[in-house]
Amino acid sequence: MGWRALETTERADQGTRFVPSLTAFLGDFLRYTGRGVLVAGLLVAAGAVFECLGLVLLIPILGVVVGSGKSAGAFRRLAAPLFQATGAQSPFARLVLLLAIFGALMLVRAVVVTWRDLRLAQLQIGFLEWLRGGVADLLGAARWDRLVRLRHARITHLMSGDIQRVSTGASFLMQSAVSIVMLAMQCVVALWLAPALATVAFALLLVIGLGLAPMVRRAQRLGRYVTGANLSLLDAATQFLGGLKLAISQNLQGSFTGEFRDSLQELASRQIQSLRQRSYARLFLNLLSAAVGAAILLIGFGWLHEPAPVLITLLLIISRMAAPVGQLQQGLQQVALALPAYEAVVELKAELATAAEPPPREITPFPEGPVVFEAVCFRHAPETGDGEAGGGVEAIDFILEPGEFVGLSGPSGAGKTTFADLLVGLFPPQRGRILVGGRPLEGDTLAAWRAGVAYVSQDPFLFHDSVRRNLSWANPAATEAQMWAALELTDAAAVVRRMDLGLDAIVGERGALVSGGERQRIALARAILRRPRLLILDEAANAIDVAAERAVIERIAALSPTPTIVMIAHRPESLAPCDRVLRLEDGRLVAKPSALDPPGHD
Repeated sequence: MGWRALETTERADQGTRFVPSLTAFLGDFLRYTGRGVLVAGLLVAAGAVFECLGLVLLIPILGVVVGSGKSAGAFRRLAAPLFQATGAQSPFARLVLLLAIFGALMLVRAVVVTWRDLRLAQLQIGFLEWLRGGVADLLGAARWDRLVRLRHARITHLMSGDIQRVSTGASFLMQSAVSIVMLAMQCVVALWLAPALATVAFALLLVIGLGLAPMVRRAQRLGRYVTGANLSLLDAATQFLGGLKLAISQNLQGSFTGEFRDSLQELASRQIQSLRQRSYARLFLNLLSAAVGAAILLIGFGWLHEPAPVLITLLLIISRMAAPVGQLQQGLQQVALALPAYEAVVELKAELATAAEPPPREITPFPEGPVVFEAVCFRHAPETGDGEAGGGVEAIDFILEPGEFVGLSGPSGAGKTTFADLLVGLFPPQRGRILVGGRPLEGDTLAAWRAGVAYVSQDPFLFHDSVRRNLSWANPAATEAQMWAALELTDAAAVVRRMDLGLDAIVGERGALVSGGERQRIALARAILRRPRLLILDEAANAIDVAAERAVIERIAALSPTPTIVMIAHRPESLAPCDRVLRLEDGRLVAKPSALDPPGHD
């Protein structure tokens, strides 16, 4: 799980990256929102203004209720024209008028705050999808030879947990902005009412804020730890599910699950630590806010002799400031927790940006003519990092004519799948070149070439969705009649008809609800619906018996227009229909045309 490594990282990072990370995070958020943030900002400011107007209006209200005073008299003089215009001369009539205005202000504020919260929620959700869509676009545009080096757990965790935490951080960032605006408006009102007393109160609140700053730094360190731990946990969960069958079959599930449970407990303890830290911060804030309120009351009443209406209103403002201060403190902690997840997103996007294939400059027709391999070499990078060459192909010279049916055999690890990957352009040759119709297989030619390719592997991928959805993925314009025709050709129609919902039956995750042979038949039907010019079958029918496989392959080869077919197989019977058969050994073509593997060779 790498817990010790994570601990070391947590201790080494003392929160020095908080400001740069926060600045970059805020910059990305503003790039997404654009002018939309101005509308949200106006709504935030309007909500704060209406709330402060309501607070100011409390002074004449209290002045009417409590009685005269210098401050109450000043507000009475300001309100005199209103009282005269409305005929409100008695204290009761004036109170009713002021309360009516107060209620109208609060109603307007409630409407503005509702619009504000909806707008902020839209920005948060939109930012989430913008980030997720951006990563998906980069994944789709990246070169395959760079993508295969990325851990699946890293991508899965980032697209779900990390980006969700970033979205949560964006929500708290906006809440913090609302709190800052509210605090600013409340400070203006407080300074206008009683400058000296308000200054004392703000000085005390500033001391409280500085005391909470270390908690924000600890939150960022904890967030970095949780980000790494969650990724490790997801990786462990994937391995756990993949190896559970083997563990149970050997009665080793106890130790297998025990290690996984220990990892869960470690992560849970860190999450509890985060909750405890936030709870202590709230307790600390509430106690000190009460102390500030008491100090303001003593100083204002016993020393500065502020009028009762002003003093009561100021205390109300100070007490109401506790809520946005608490939200600001919590928001900064949550943003700090989210920043490591944001950094993980930025890091992956930077990696993918350098791995992007250049987009095609223009749409070109499918390249006609033979496929030519000229001294093509490609060796995979060794996973061990010891510098030794990995598997692949070496010095391949090969010509594939249009409409030809070529078989490819050889032992496991000989380079057959690498050869197929080079043929569809997933890997660029490290040496040599591949030509299609006399043009290098790259750029616009590569994009046009892939548009006419269908690839069926030994373990074909099926969506956890209906048969119809899996078939239409290859050709969204395919009609139901065309789907049934493709299923008939691969002998899968009878299988689908036996399902309760037919084409709308769910095949399960990766096709788990159908057998291996049925999964391969559906995948072959999907490839046919694509109307491919080149069809690559990589052990695509090895789960089907030999006679049925041959019947299906012969029907595919008889399609019009005739596709070029490259068929990778171990069984010599499977390769019998081929026009010619090539053999790969240790990455090199060694077979003569029409040579077949001996029976049972692997």
